[in-house]
Order: sequence, then C-alpha cells, then structure tokens
Amino acid sequence: MSGTKNQDGFTLLEILVAVFIMSLGFLAAAQMQFLSLRQKQLAEQGTIATNVIQYISDNDMAQVRRRYLYNSTAYLDAQANRVIDFSYCDGSSPSSICNVCPCDPLEAITPNPDDTVTETTCAAIDINNFNPENLNIRTTQAQCVTDGAAIAAAGSSPLYAVKRSVTSEGLMNGVNAITVAVTYASKTPQQFEKTGLGSLALNDSLVVQNYEITAHVVSYSDLIPGWTEVNIPHIP
Repeated sequence: MSGTKNQDGFTLLEILVAVFIMSLGFLAAAQMQFLSLRQKQLAEQGTIATNVIQYISDNDMAQVRRRYLYNSTAYLDAQANRVIDFSYCDGSSPSSICNVCPCDPLEAITPNPDDTVTETTCAAIDINNFNPENLNIRTTQAQCVTDGAAIAAAGSSPLYAVKRSVTSEGLMNGVNAITVAVTYASKTPQQFEKTGLGSLALNDSLVVQNYEITAHVVSYSDLIPGWTEVNIPHIP
C-alpha cells in the first residue's frame, strides 16, 4: 500500500521576500556606517576648526597685550628718567612691531582702529599640516580660494578661516572710547564657496567665536612729547 507524504519547503516568492528583507538590513547597516564615518569626519573638522580659531584669537589678544606693554614700559621709563627705547615703534629695528609711536594696540585686531569701518579678512588653512606661523591673511575671497586650490593640488585639504572686525566709537563712563567687535569663523570649502566673506552665522560655518575689546584714549604727553593719544585696551 503506497501513500504520499507532505513535503514542506520554501516557495520562490518566500525566498525573494527573505532576500529583499535581508537586503534592506544590509543597506541600513551600510548607511549607518557611512553616517558614522561622516560624523567622525565632521567631528575631526570641527576640532581642527576650533583649534584654528582659538589660535588666531589668542594670537590677536597676545599682540594687543604686547603693544600695550611696550607703550606702558616707555611711559614708566620716562617717569624714571631712563632713556626710552623707541625702536619697537618707530620702524628703525627689524623687531619693530609698528611704524608709528606710540603703537596702537587695536591695530593687532583691525587695520584701521581709528575709523568706524568693517574689515573682513580670510586665510586658507592646510588641515593636515597647520602651521600657525605661516598664515597668509587675505582681503578677498578670490585670494583665499587660490590659496585653498594650492593646498588641494598638493594633496591636502583646505579649511578657511574668516575674521571680521567692526569698529565703533562712543562714550564709556563719560570718556571717549573705541570698541572693536570681532567675529571669527571656520568654513569648509563648500561653505566658503557658498557664503565666502559674507555670512559668518553658525549655520554657514563649522565654528564661530565672538568677542569685543574696548579702549579709551589717554595722553602721555606730560612725560613723552607728542604722545597725546594713547589707546589703553580693556582686555577681556
């Protein structure tokens, strides 16, 4: 006596559905891996961008302090009837930090501290070989793009630093004062191509940093002839 046995198995449709579901899982895993690598890259860029901005702002503040210190030293020498060394400010020495005595400390953060103007500069940064001593500060977007192209042609990746200083004048505690508001921003090549020296908003940049520095004007002419206007910075 013979009989038939039920044989269970997978139909072709079931196999195709299973393969489709597995494919979706693999695609999701691949996308997660891509997003993870992208986030890592953005984090690394953000760290470099933060370091670049921090260096530039710290260096600017150090130069403000340096100019103020030299002016103060000259005044103290005059008080003590010591010979004043003007080589730091008269351009007579290779180590001069300015060309007119007394040095204006605000010149370290803006080229024209006595004018109520807005100055914007930029620099292309080699993120794989950042040398803070070799920053080429430019005044136009085209110049920075050219520097960035040279970095890319050398096989590295550029990052752009943008600095904007806005100078204004007014009264502070009844005394004439100068205020310089400075904004620093780091941009990717794509962000720099899109917004350039225009927007320094955070959504158009990797990192943005702002600060203000003010200075009031005093006269040192009682001890140093001609020093009628000396900017005294209020360093944050």
